Amino acid sequence: AVVSTQSTGEGRDMNIKDDISHGVQKSQIGTTLSIYLQKRHAIGNFHLVEVASSLWIAGWNQREPALTGKFHVGDQLLSLNGQPVTTVAEANSIMEMTPSGVELLLKRLPMAVEYKLHRKDDGESWGMQLRQNRLVDVIHGSIAWMAGLQPFSAQFRGEPCAWAVTQVNSVPVSILCRSTDVILKKIDGQSRDTSIIFQPSEFVTILSDSLREQPHYEDFVARS
Repeated sequence: AVVSTQSTGEGRDMNIKDDISHGVQKSQIGTTLSIYLQKRHAIGNFHLVEVASSLWIAGWNQREPALTGKFHVGDQLLSLNGQPVTTVAEANSIMEMTPSGVELLLKRLPMAVEYKLHRKDDGESWGMQLRQNRLVDVIHGSIAWMAGLQPFSAQFRGEPCAWAVTQVNSVPVSILCRSTDVILKKIDGQSRDTSIIFQPSEFVTILSDSLREQPHYEDFVARS
């Protein structure tokens, strides 16, 4: 499968589109970081998915404390121990061959956009209409609309697609979540301020479909 979003053709332009709106925050999105793990904490504890000739993190073992707080669904794995990786087979081979530890070079959420929204009153609507984790509409003149959020401004294979909510107020939303109410409660949970990370829905579907094929996949689902 080939995925692109905010791109001009082949693959993904890793720079979030500058003119999408003043609501987009870029403090962490697209940054590169290095994480070191002992071999026993790395092998068999990630679910990686091949998309657009790159490797992406769809989940990790939630029972492994060494992995807590280090990853986000949608992080791109660039290299292992300094060796570029683009396939699951390459990644598994490097981890198996390493004598002790593994250094992972990641790009943080390069497919994502983040919106930080504020309302004057606790009961004021954000103006977003969701269906499960998909943003399907934005009410004209609402807070979300004024921030520039549009429901089909993501792209997949060069075509517009919806955004999917993957994180709310720094807390992950399960990519397998099918409850609109659960996500709306998370969005309203911070009263007058909320921060939402969206990723292209078709990209998220690829990750979630692949994750479901993982044995004991429930243990790999990032959730609050």
